[in-house]
Amino acid sequence: MQKIIQKREAEEKGVAEVRELMHAMLNSDTYTSMQAVGALGAIGAPAVDSLVEALAAADSDARWVVAMALARVGKDAVEPLIEVVQTADEAVMNPAVWALAEIGDPRAVDPLVAELRGGRSECCRALTAAALLKLGDPVGIAEVEGVFNLLGKGFEGLAMEAYEGT
Repeated sequence: MQKIIQKREAEEKGVAEVRELMHAMLNSDTYTSMQAVGALGAIGAPAVDSLVEALAAADSDARWVVAMALARVGKDAVEPLIEVVQTADEAVMNPAVWALAEIGDPRAVDPLVAELRGGRSECCRALTAAALLKLGDPVGIAEVEGVFNLLGKGFEGLAMEAYEGT
């Protein structure tokens, strides 16, 4: 029984810590916010659900800070980020695409290829193309090259600008 109580107390402490760090990340000066991003990334998987919720609920600027924290979490955030890419509106999806590119996990390739093919907007498709280039997977790169050939130099320029900026 004592072990169950200790486990529950540890979980409650972890939830409180994530909550405090999320508050600092979203409401503090840049330095403190970035410190909180790093700390949330170090917490890892236990922070993912709260971060994904914040990604959907936050305003535009805050979404990108949340995406930084998810990128710092790494591989534990990949599946939830893929779900965001597949289901969320563009304003939420774009930071998720960026975070997937930063993480660099090959599980992101197929969902990003699907998004590139179905593209919601030119901006979204350009960011997705940049993410696929950054991932470096041959299948993703071939898809991006095909889209470049189809949509021309203007789109290629947008995607390369996004690639260089990520």
